[in-house]
Amino acid sequence: MNSAKIRKEYSLVLHPSIEIIDKVAALKAKLTTKIRKYASRDSVAHVTIIKFLASQKELIIIEKKIEMFCNSQKQQKVIFNRLISSKKSRTIFVIPDESSKTYLKNLLDDFQKRLKTRCTKSGGEAHISIGRKLSSTQIDLAQNLFGPVTLKFNCDTVAIRRFSKNAGQFEVIKTFKFLENSLIDSQYSLFD
Repeated sequence: MNSAKIRKEYSLVLHPSIEIIDKVAALKAKLTTKIRKYASRDSVAHVTIIKFLASQKELIIIEKKIEMFCNSQKQQKVIFNRLISSKKSRTIFVIPDESSKTYLKNLLDDFQKRLKTRCTKSGGEAHISIGRKLSSTQIDLAQNLFGPVTLKFNCDTVAIRRFSKNAGQFEVIKTFKFLENSLIDSQYSLFD
């Protein structure tokens, strides 16, 4: 098979500051001391926008769309401050406060509309995972492990990550900054 047509698995994510990445890593380390192994333990903090399959040629087109969108995107401070332990979703995660939630919902919706293909899957509502695929027992053990959690950062970067079979995780391959430039009307046609 032609390697240019082979599709690989990618995700587009909001990529927080290194300070937030380190804070989330510390939360995950604390969880690891209590429950040992769990899914997403080694995953770097992020907010998933979409997951997609793309060939190398398709990825170049997607990167251009992302770059164009980020060129005019406004940066905003966001706060994630509500820790949720859900037995239903088998996950421990942090969600944004109300004003950040509105901004992030609009941002994620805009990205998802512009990048929708037959090979994309939405990332759902904005959240930062601490642990996934947890058993009820693991969630019970972790219930009182964390005190108040507040993650504040300037939402100004997205990243494309490619799934690495060797690492068993997605790895960042390219980042894009929100540049806050005005969008010329003719540029909209690139997204049609």
